[in-house]
Amino acid sequence: MTQSVVVQVGQCGNQIGCCFWDLALREHAAVNQKGIYDEAISSFFRNVDTRVVGDGGSISKGKICSLKARAVLIDMEEGVVNEILQGPLRDVFDSKQLITDISGSGNNWAVGHKVFGSLYQEQILEKLRKSAEHCDCLQCFFIIHSMGGGTGSGLGTFLLKVLEDEFPEVYRFVTSIYPSGEDDVITSPYNSILAMKELNEHADCVLPIDNQNVSVCEVYLPGGDYLCIL
Repeated sequence: MTQSVVVQVGQCGNQIGCCFWDLALREHAAVNQKGIYDEAISSFFRNVDTRVVGDGGSISKGKICSLKARAVLIDMEEGVVNEILQGPLRDVFDSKQLITDISGSGNNWAVGHKVFGSLYQEQILEKLRKSAEHCDCLQCFFIIHSMGGGTGSGLGTFLLKVLEDEFPEVYRFVTSIYPSGEDDVITSPYNSILAMKELNEHADCVLPIDNQNVSVCEVYLPGGDYLCIL
C-alpha cells in the first residue's frame, strides 16, 4: 500500500487542487458505496478518528470515519486558501497543514523563490515531514502550481529542491500550468523560463498544461450529483 502527498502552491495550484479533491471523493464514492476505507482511498486520504485529541487517531481498516487529505496548501496570499476553508471541502483539509502570508509575491519569481523560499523553508519542511509521518509507504509528492505567477513559479520550484534534499528516494511529480499567449501579466514569460530551469533539474516528471485549455465546469449527473472536470 503506497501513498502520495499533494502540495498545492499559489492561487492556481490551490484552485486546481481543490477541484482534484472534489473529483477524487466523488469518483470513490461512486464505486465504494459501502463507505469502506480501502487501498484506493488511502493513497490520498487518511481515515481519522475525530474523537482522539490532537492529530486524530489514524484508522487503517474498516468504515470511513473522517477523511483528511494528504495535502499541504501553500500560498503567499490568504484569499484562495480562506475560500477553501470556508467551502464544502473545508473538513477535508487539516488546518495544521496550511502555510499562508498576506503580501503575495507580486508576480515575481525571485520573490517567491528567494525571499519566501528562505523565509518559509523550515515551516514547509515541518509540514512535509508531518505528512510523510502519516504514510506507511510514501511513493511520491505531487506538486500543483502555475508557471506564470510569482508564488507558483518561484516558491513552487523552490519546493522541488527542498523535497530532493529531504526525501531523495521519493518521486517528485509536477503539474505545471503554463500561461496562455493572452496572459496580461508582463512577468509571466520570465517567471516561466526561470521556473523551467528548476523543473529540469529537480522534477522527476512534469505534466505541462496550457492555461488557455484549462476550464473548470460542473457536469450534473442523475440523482443530483455533479462532477467537476478540468
